Amino acid sequence: MRMQFTHYAGHAEEIVRGMTRTDFDAIVVFGGDGTVNEVVNGLLGPADRKDRPRPEELPVLGVVPTGSANVFVRALGIPNTPVEAAHVLARLMERDTRRKIHLGTWNDRWFAVNAGFGLDADVLARVDRAREMGFSATPLRYLAVSAQAYLRARVIPPEISVHAVSRAGEQFTAHKVPLMFTSNTNPWTFLGPLPVVTNPRNSFDAGLGLFGVSDLGGIHGLVGMLHLMGVDRRRMLSKITQARALQFDDAQSVDLETPTPKRFQADGESVGKFTEVHLESVADAIEVFAPLQPRPPHERSVREILRDLIRIK
Repeated sequence: MRMQFTHYAGHAEEIVRGMTRTDFDAIVVFGGDGTVNEVVNGLLGPADRKDRPRPEELPVLGVVPTGSANVFVRALGIPNTPVEAAHVLARLMERDTRRKIHLGTWNDRWFAVNAGFGLDADVLARVDRAREMGFSATPLRYLAVSAQAYLRARVIPPEISVHAVSRAGEQFTAHKVPLMFTSNTNPWTFLGPLPVVTNPRNSFDAGLGLFGVSDLGGIHGLVGMLHLMGVDRRRMLSKITQARALQFDDAQSVDLETPTPKRFQADGESVGKFTEVHLESVADAIEVFAPLQPRPPHERSVREILRDLIRIK
């Protein structure tokens, strides 16, 4: 067994690059979604490589969450607290309970949870700047930054064009969309512990899910943003959100374009500005220690929503 700390962005990717199951049976990550992303990219290498390793050739991945969002482990059905997650992971490893999962790619990189242009990328970039200034990435800070980005986008909305093809051959096209992100599972997104279920049919066993909002203006746009924050738990406002919501499930490939460079995020990390991004779903890309039948994200009461908004981590 070997333990190694990371010291800078990209270090985890460097540590595991080229490792196979002949080197280590398993790799356990203590970190958040960004660290998981680095390890996935280090193990699998460039997404466009021809000699992509098979999951049986790679160490099995385990995760103990220590990040601010921990989307990946929650989607796998593992607890969000490090101590409880460590106990669950130990039992999974003892019983050798593992599963293969789908992953997403963007250009020549991999992502495990979600990726996209628009508001979420702008929010993450601003939260990263707040972290650099010494502020914590609390749910309340995410909410405040999201509100600022929403108001700014209403004045100068992004214009995203999207074309997607499902695994069954169905096609989806939209133009001049201000918000569009792609998810690899049924995720918890950028508002800390607030669950955001945009594509209920998503899972690690299906293709990519697309969710966007066609217009941020008026009551429809505001309700659409509330839906993204997980507020409409009983879907009482679904008729309003459906008027502006864009949704497409089980996509095999996705092309996103903007007329001017816009921020793009992958797995909760702002990765730069682009005008074009190509995404794909890769089936059974890697093996992970996880429950074979994870519980879906639970619905929360209004009291739980308010509690999570003010929770300090």
